[in-house]
This record gives sequence, structure tokens and C-alpha cells, in this order.
Amino acid sequence: MITATIKIRYAGDWVDQIGAYDVTGIGVASTFRDHRFVGITALDAIADEFTEIVQTIRENEYVDSVQVLEAYEDDGRVRATLSTQCDYPSITPMQMMRLEGFLPIGYSEYRNGFEFLEILAEDGADVSRVVDVLEYDTVEVVRVISGFRRGIGFSLLEWQELTETVTDEELELCSTVLDSGYADIPREVGLDELASESGIAKSTASRRLRNAEQKIIPVITKYLEIFS
Repeated sequence: MITATIKIRYAGDWVDQIGAYDVTGIGVASTFRDHRFVGITALDAIADEFTEIVQTIRENEYVDSVQVLEAYEDDGRVRATLSTQCDYPSITPMQMMRLEGFLPIGYSEYRNGFEFLEILAEDGADVSRVVDVLEYDTVEVVRVISGFRRGIGFSLLEWQELTETVTDEELELCSTVLDSGYADIPREVGLDELASESGIAKSTASRRLRNAEQKIIPVITKYLEIFS
């Protein structure tokens, strides 16, 4: 068995149209029936373009509705989750591959107006058949890896446990650590100034930092070791 990454342009689709912007996306979940598509998409876009990107999706001829489920801005970029409902004149690439007996792996990824899908195939001839089956404007095989390879991602369960374990006070102090320069090398402020800025005693600041480190560092270290 081999895994192959397929690059597809579905001309006129909203993924195609937002390729003009500084944005990437992941198709988190979707369903398709009788040319009716309902999907959940995670977007990462430059903040200055986010409103225009959503409007571009909303005005696409195939899109019936778009709802921004959540969005937050960080360091000049917006991370958002969108719900889209569309009526397509033809079957989507993901559904086409499933109907033809191929096995997509993981999420669809959206970059530069293209949809990237990873599939599990028997051999190179099977991959070539994918290209023949997908009758879209652009269909390219951009990567083939011998053997099955499952991408490792952050465990949602571990992430939930971490967010539930770190208290609001500890999280607020961690944010202050980053904003104040306490984490810089060399430090711009000491523990006394950090505690003063946070409105708490020095001993309280020290304890909250230790507690947060004991919860966060083991989880981050585990995944750094996995990905290294």
C-alpha cells in the first residue's frame, strides 16, 4: 500500500476563489447528498483580509449560507471555524474518490486555491486511476510515499484535559509572562515586577507559574519528541 497526496482545483468553487488571499484551511467535517454539501472548515487568515474572505465565500455562486462559528485574532492572523452549505452542479472531489472506491485519509487541506487530499492506494497504477477519474480543472499527484503513513496530530482528549486543568488565573499569568518580557532572554522584568503587574503576591505568582509549568511542559515535550 502507498499514500499519495492529490492536488485539485475545482474552478469556480469558493476554495478556488479564496486562493487570491493569504489564507489556508482544513475541511474538518462534511456531508454530501444529492449535490447538497454541508461542511465545517477551519481557516487561518491574515486579519486584514478575513472579512473579505468570508464575504467572497458567501458570494460564491454555489454557496447558500456561511456562518462563522468562532473566530479569534492572534498576532495579526484570524483563526476561525466556518459552517458552509452549498449546492454543487457536480460531485465534490472527496465524494468522487469515495464513490470510485478510493480511501481518503485525514482532512482536506486548502492552499492557494487548491484542495489537497491524501489517499491510500494499492500501487502506482491505482494512483494514476485517481487522476483519470477526477475530471476537474487541475489534478496532480504531488507526493507518493511507500507504505501507509498516518499523520500524527495533537490528541483532542489531551488538549481538552489540559485546558480543563490549567486554571484561569494560571492562564492569565502565562499571558502576562509573554506580554511583559518575563520569558525573554534576558528577562525584561523580574518576578517582583511580574507579580506587581498581575496584582498578586510574589509567592502567589511563583506558585502559579510552577503549577502551569508542571501541567503544560510534559504535554508539549511529549509531542516535540513525537514530531522530532
